[in-house]
Amino acid sequence: MKRIVLIAGFESFNADLYRKAAELASSRCPELDIRVFSDREITANPDTVEAALEDAQVFFGSLLFDYDQVLWLRDRIQHIPIRLVFESALELISLTQIGQFKIGDKPKGMPKPVKFILDKFSNGREEDRLAGYISFLKIGPKLLKYIPARKVQDLRNWLIIYGYWNAGGSDNVASMFWTLAEKYLELKVGEIPPPVETPNMGLLHPDYDGYFESPRQYLEWYKSLNVKQLNLSGKSPTSPLASQHNLRENPVVGILLYRKHVVTKQPYIPQLIRYFEEAGLTPLPIFINGVEGHVAVRDWMTSAYETQQRQLDNVETPSLSKDAVEVDAIVSTIGFPLVGGPAGSMEAGRQVAVAKRILTAKNVPYCIAAPLLIQDIYSWTRQGIGGLQSVVLYGLPELDGAIDTVPLGGLVGENIYLIPERVKRLTGRVKRWIQLRQTPPDQRRIAIILYGFPPGYGATGTAALLNVPRSLLKFLHALKEQGYTVGELPEDGEELIRWVKAADEGLNGDSLNSDSLNGECSNQQPATSNQQPATTVNVKTLQEWLGYLLTTRIEKQWQSLTGTGIKTNGDEFEIGGIELGNVWIGVQPPLGISGDPMRLMFERDLTPHPQYTAFYKWLQNDFDAHAVVHFGMHGTVEWLPGSPLGNTGYSWSDILLGNIPNLYIYAANNPSESMLAKRRGYGVLVSHNVPPYGRAGLYKELVVLRDLISEYREDPEKNYALKEAICKKIVDSGLDTDCPFEDAKGLGIAFSPENAQMFSADSFNRYLVKLYDYLLVLEQRLFSSGLHTLGQVPDSEQLESYLRAYFGEDVSEAMVKAIVDGEFESQTPEAREQVEDEKVEEALRIGELLMQTGEELSNLLRGLNGEYIPPAPGGDLLRDGPGVLPTGRNIHALDPYRMPSPAAYERGREVARKIIAQHLEEHQEYPETVAVMLWGLDAIKTRGESLGILLELVGAAPVKEGTGRIVRYDLMPLAEV
Repeated sequence: MKRIVLIAGFESFNADLYRKAAELASSRCPELDIRVFSDREITANPDTVEAALEDAQVFFGSLLFDYDQVLWLRDRIQHIPIRLVFESALELISLTQIGQFKIGDKPKGMPKPVKFILDKFSNGREEDRLAGYISFLKIGPKLLKYIPARKVQDLRNWLIIYGYWNAGGSDNVASMFWTLAEKYLELKVGEIPPPVETPNMGLLHPDYDGYFESPRQYLEWYKSLNVKQLNLSGKSPTSPLASQHNLRENPVVGILLYRKHVVTKQPYIPQLIRYFEEAGLTPLPIFINGVEGHVAVRDWMTSAYETQQRQLDNVETPSLSKDAVEVDAIVSTIGFPLVGGPAGSMEAGRQVAVAKRILTAKNVPYCIAAPLLIQDIYSWTRQGIGGLQSVVLYGLPELDGAIDTVPLGGLVGENIYLIPERVKRLTGRVKRWIQLRQTPPDQRRIAIILYGFPPGYGATGTAALLNVPRSLLKFLHALKEQGYTVGELPEDGEELIRWVKAADEGLNGDSLNSDSLNGECSNQQPATSNQQPATTVNVKTLQEWLGYLLTTRIEKQWQSLTGTGIKTNGDEFEIGGIELGNVWIGVQPPLGISGDPMRLMFERDLTPHPQYTAFYKWLQNDFDAHAVVHFGMHGTVEWLPGSPLGNTGYSWSDILLGNIPNLYIYAANNPSESMLAKRRGYGVLVSHNVPPYGRAGLYKELVVLRDLISEYREDPEKNYALKEAICKKIVDSGLDTDCPFEDAKGLGIAFSPENAQMFSADSFNRYLVKLYDYLLVLEQRLFSSGLHTLGQVPDSEQLESYLRAYFGEDVSEAMVKAIVDGEFESQTPEAREQVEDEKVEEALRIGELLMQTGEELSNLLRGLNGEYIPPAPGGDLLRDGPGVLPTGRNIHALDPYRMPSPAAYERGREVARKIIAQHLEEHQEYPETVAVMLWGLDAIKTRGESLGILLELVGAAPVKEGTGRIVRYDLMPLAEV
């Protein structure tokens, strides 16, 4: 008997197909002993898997990425003569060996002629190499057939086997087993059928027996099919039924599907297509191997925007096929990056810049929605999406600018199931994004949500680091210029906030008049909005909107819908806000939870209070907003109870936002918390800059103290009388806590003017030197000065502030001013030589990026037009460098495979060493315990600095696999610690 062991990784749903193929192969070749496992069995039944591997002649593995499993397998398969590993971690791929063909430790097993051919198949584009590689699988064996060299023939057989596996289906996999048996296991099989081939890229439909090879061919068939269906029904193309049958007026949505799922006839594929049709959308289902996602989008999909640009000779994609069709949105069920797919982190794989360029050219919403293939439905609905599954579905696609991620279902056992309610959420949100773009601006209804937290403290219309009054007024004027129906506006943003506050606090009684709106009888409010009827939602209406189950959940916590007293008047819930034409501005309701309101997120049985739900349900059902804008950092709807990650139908963020497109203005320096708005709140983020940096300076008492110390130090003996005044100032200001007198502290003596007399003049003078240095550091400390106005570019003074803070002492203030004023070249040669050319270029580049701050407003308007907003990493200019600029981008956190970043790791190590050194200096011994707060939000902000601290303290280091991904952390030898 000859044994083949096959382990299916990321495609564990195919394990049953492989078992059927094994039975088919063994029925024709009884000498074959084929053992099939899924990767889960490595963890669940390691002894069984290991026993099977011991006597195997062939190992076959596919889509194996879990690093612990990879290492486990690596140690147990090296004795097997034939090892075939496809599309897995490089540590396993490098073990591939068949005959004389080996990939080797450094995957360079491809002979130069093959590399040359691959270059030809990629059309010279780096991003197309992986897609060209898949194409080569079909033609490669034919090209290599007549080259007699044994190694080349082994390579040819490897390609044939790879081709059978890639073609999929039980018949092809059985042929793969027979090929191995015939050519390498000395078993007689007889004639082996060629692969039953499926196009690498193609289109399908449940009503068509076969596949389409171009999108135009598919769409022409699709239209003719629906015309036939209408004719059979006796309806005319203009009847209401016609719109349900996906004729010309229905939006076209490009859908990227896994080819393997299509070939193996996964039931969810036709179900998904039908759901899009039921939603009144025309599906354009394109299947790909995974690595050609960018090719399908770039070459097979176009848009009205791209067509218009090409007519103006702005050709971004020269490779666009003549058979490309216009789409209104793109949905990827692949996850991963658009460029490279599952192999996107490998060399010549994921390239965010390429994906951004392609998606910008199409300029339509790019959404991610997929069934979970790593995690099962049970764990998702009870614990949320986590681990590698969250990276695949959220982390990596967000780098490309993906929005509105919706998990569609997942594994139950080894089968993939859709959750209909989740699919309807996807189609509903996609449809609303398309409707937003198709609705003329003067008819769009826009809801703007302000914040008032904490309530009752004059915080209405505030947001962290953002001047909301000025930004809001500027935004409304921009809407008006774009043709939105806005109405008359006050001259002052603060006045506008007073109107909103008055409406929110119910100062109007039954209606709002100018006196109540303006607070001090200001006459600036336009006559067109002097009176606005108060908006309320009746309790029975709310019950209808919520339905029985949700109503019951709320009543269970709050006893009754109307008994909370939170903005509730009898049976009416008050929805405070003002309407300015088609724009409604309101204040997000308080959470209504005493103590720690954030516990709403972590106690999943809690619910928002009835008036909170009425507020958002009114926006959905009564005001019928085309889009909502959450104005600044940050609101609370994304923090509501529900699944921590991966909204379900029971997540309150999902329930209350529904299908409304959500634009969320967020500070660029907070990518951590913004991910909650993006992932739980469907927020399309539009980042804004932080205010210019200034020096903290010292308040009056500390200035006096600094001057006293300075005067005392000029001549301590002569100025001895100042000693008591200095000590008193230190105590009064509390500086003895922040910068203690260590000699006194070590003896347990409290600092006071009297106790200071107990110590020598030399000891006290050393303390004053330390305190003076501390005050200088405090005075020079950077902080954000003022508030940022959305879309406002910095003036020369503010630009100087940014650059001075960025370069610190590396570039003098005089030279920074010269660079800003464009007078650097006019400086003396000696002055110019003091500044490195790289610094000057960097300063000019930062200045250029900061002058693009106006894109904050323009990209917000693009978002309200249903357009693609380019992504960028969130972060802080000083900490993360100019890569976080320009703002006005759909910010993302980081590539989770690169946590911590090299710089953050080194920063963290340095902090850890200083912690140890300081403790050693103060106590003459090493600390026995050190506490490190691992806060996910902080880790994202600092790119993993806290992880670097922890790793250095415990003596561990990141472990990177072949593609550079960090996959685990290992302890270092004591000699290296």
